[in-house]
Amino acid sequence: MAGAQRVGISGIRRLTVCILMLLSLQAGAVSRVKRSLLWHIHTYALSIDTAHASKETYAYARATIRVEKRNPILWVVPSAYFIARGDKRQFLTETYDKLTFRNYNDFDVKPIIRVTNIPGYHRTLASFNRYMTPTVYSETLIGNTILSPFHPNNFKFYKYKIGEVRGDTVELRFHGRRFNTQLVRGNALVDNLTGRIIRCNFRCEYDMVHSWVNMEMGERSSASLFPKDCEALFLFKFMGNRVSAHYKSNFGLRNLLHREINNELNDPLLMAQVRPDTLDESEERLFGELVTTKNERDREQAHAQPDTIKKKENWAKKIFWDAVGNNVLNRVKAYFGQNNQGYLRINPLLNPLYMSYSQHHGFTYKIDIHASYQLGNDSEVLGRFRSGYSFGLKQFYFRVPLYYYLSRRKNRYIKLEFGNGNHISNNRITKAINLDAVKRPGDKYAGEPANINEFSQMDSRLVFNFDINSYFGFQVGTLYQKYKAIHPGFFRFLNMPTQYSAFAPIFEIQYRPLGWSGPIFTTDYDHGFTGVNQSNMQYDRYEFNAEYIHHLNRLQSLQMRLGYGFYSHKGRNTYFLNYENFRENNIPGGWNDDWSGEFELLRSENYDSSPYYVRGNFTYESPLLLLSWLPLVGHYMEMERIYVSWLDAHHIHPYFEVGYGFTTRLLSAGLFVSNGKGNRSIGCKFGFELFRHW
Repeated sequence: MAGAQRVGISGIRRLTVCILMLLSLQAGAVSRVKRSLLWHIHTYALSIDTAHASKETYAYARATIRVEKRNPILWVVPSAYFIARGDKRQFLTETYDKLTFRNYNDFDVKPIIRVTNIPGYHRTLASFNRYMTPTVYSETLIGNTILSPFHPNNFKFYKYKIGEVRGDTVELRFHGRRFNTQLVRGNALVDNLTGRIIRCNFRCEYDMVHSWVNMEMGERSSASLFPKDCEALFLFKFMGNRVSAHYKSNFGLRNLLHREINNELNDPLLMAQVRPDTLDESEERLFGELVTTKNERDREQAHAQPDTIKKKENWAKKIFWDAVGNNVLNRVKAYFGQNNQGYLRINPLLNPLYMSYSQHHGFTYKIDIHASYQLGNDSEVLGRFRSGYSFGLKQFYFRVPLYYYLSRRKNRYIKLEFGNGNHISNNRITKAINLDAVKRPGDKYAGEPANINEFSQMDSRLVFNFDINSYFGFQVGTLYQKYKAIHPGFFRFLNMPTQYSAFAPIFEIQYRPLGWSGPIFTTDYDHGFTGVNQSNMQYDRYEFNAEYIHHLNRLQSLQMRLGYGFYSHKGRNTYFLNYENFRENNIPGGWNDDWSGEFELLRSENYDSSPYYVRGNFTYESPLLLLSWLPLVGHYMEMERIYVSWLDAHHIHPYFEVGYGFTTRLLSAGLFVSNGKGNRSIGCKFGFELFRHW
């Protein structure tokens, strides 16, 4: 009896081992099938010729937006200001566009017909449109955000499961290994023979937008890499506001108008003719209201006489809502010129989200204005006004670069730039003041402040940049710097100059051994002359710089910079001089604006006064690096960086600084630690990123 029991137990063990082996073999087979299918998809994308994909086609898009909950905070959301006020809560927009493709994910859009009931014929929530043209075969699905599950560089971030198999098609399900906003969950129907994605749907939550996207891909050649039909639901929630939307797009349509239209038309009747489907009941009601409103407005304009007394307008409402609200609370984008060759963009003037904080400057509030004007196919004028106020230093900063591009394609331009920097001081002028005081022991300047030796600084430069080819280029121009005493009365009391200025011709040679995709080496020289526009500083300055951003893939990179500078000669009165390639950015513009290649805890006067400097900066940037593994907060980590910086200058032998930074939908933050002679500290830096990509 015991022997029979032992035989039974042994049989069960052998059966269990066999089952486990079969399951292991099956799991291995499924894993091989998944890997094979994924590489099949990638191979299919590589096999499609996109170099000759340039063609013209037409597209229809419809957006229905419903404001479910709102409060005044919705006013500061970019482009949402137009739906944040008034009695309307539902909005309909339809567009019929002409698309000119250069590549399957690179195309121009020319609006032909557009109808909407959004007040003022404005566009709103433009960031939703990005989800209607996802690039599923690229490394990122939406622009430079959200990692595609179908690209080999992202396989490590996703888990896959083979679903239902029907003949030559197979269902592939996918979800992120981590609960992060840059990963999606969904499934795709794939042609098992070719690797072509037939249909795909995914859901994600990025930048406060919850989205559910369903698309059907094209069928042949380069069109198969692009959606043919795309439908999406969106939900935006922010501080008590709730906005939902239903978007629908159809691509690859024929020109149903059979005529060329140069300017965008606001014509509901034409839109009804080109619409490829039918509206539902709620959309039909909104479209009917839109038609009625337009007809009434057209009749009023047709019967209006020049001498007719117009109805008295509510001037307070017009000035406050239209002028103040639109230009102060909302980001302004406008085209001007006969053919819209001019462009103007003004960031909100009273938006508390445009603030940053650093250890040295404290809180800084910023304003940014861009403008451009196209002079020809290859010629353009560009301008930018950047300003900020440092609450920590109580200083106002501004910088205004103006570019006249003789050739954008060849990167040949003339640049005029002027701006200011931090208040500057130098121990050498303090010693000169003390020496003069010793010579005049009986005199005393009344009310001597603590910052007696501080000077404000202004600079302007005129530069001509000429690139010979993609490997060599040079710059020639002039640089003028002026330093004025904050307390000039004290220096007049000591019979010392109240301002110092420097005028210098400048020259730079640029060498790019691998073209624009590789490292860039520059050599700079400028020589200060006296007697030009009251300049009283003479010097010779040399600087050598090497920088390289090595992209490991679309979102991972190594950023490296090496620099060396010195003065071969300094004359009298050279108390204040700045290095050109090594200076502080007083008006940082976010995560990608000089966060790499700077010393966050070191004040510029420590190296500006040095007769030389040698520095190195190294940064590694990657998504889903460290903090993305953490529960809850890891969900919002979009990009992370590790910083290592080193400097050797006069009285600093050497100075080290290491740091770690991350960016989320709300803010970018960094923590830095320094260890150098006379300078050991811990500090932080952060800037608001909210709505920066909207």
